[in-house]
Amino acid sequence: MRRVTIAVIGNAKTTRANLEALIGDVVESVDQATVVTVYNEAPSEALIWATQYAQDKGIETLQYPDNNYEALVAEHKREELRFFMLWSDEDPECQLAASMAQEFNVPSYDLTDGLILIPLNQAPISRPAKTEAPIIESVVNPEPTQQPELPSEDEVDEEAEEYDLGEIMTLALEEAGKIFARSFATEFMKLLKK
Repeated sequence: MRRVTIAVIGNAKTTRANLEALIGDVVESVDQATVVTVYNEAPSEALIWATQYAQDKGIETLQYPDNNYEALVAEHKREELRFFMLWSDEDPECQLAASMAQEFNVPSYDLTDGLILIPLNQAPISRPAKTEAPIIESVVNPEPTQQPELPSEDEVDEEAEEYDLGEIMTLALEEAGKIFARSFATEFMKLLKK
């Protein structure tokens, strides 16, 4: 009896018709199938479609939240297990899935590209580090300073005429956005290089 356990993983976009057709081709070629979804906090839209498709066809479905690959591998025969990844180079869940597939020697296929085999026999694939929100550094002046003199009402009116507060806020937000984007890009590139 030919059996397969299809683990659908990842967050890349695909069409429902593509997903159902590719899973359906594999399911129809075996005697018994199980469709499982593996995700971190919540399943992507495509993972929900995979579960709905399996349920509509009367195929057993299972879910492994918190990226619980250890339980997945322990509960299913490795020779029957296949990873169908909604592949995206920017998706840390794909990177984690690829490292687990390599570690447990599980064949993996790109579900967004016609089930092309993903080569995992190269250099070891590291697991992505858990990212934390960037820490915003503040400048603290340890020396006590004198309280600045407050401007007079006339001076305030003159400064208000010189500067458009809306424009200043817009510029400040743009600069803060650039700083955050640079920081995020730097940390993300470090993750990809691991």
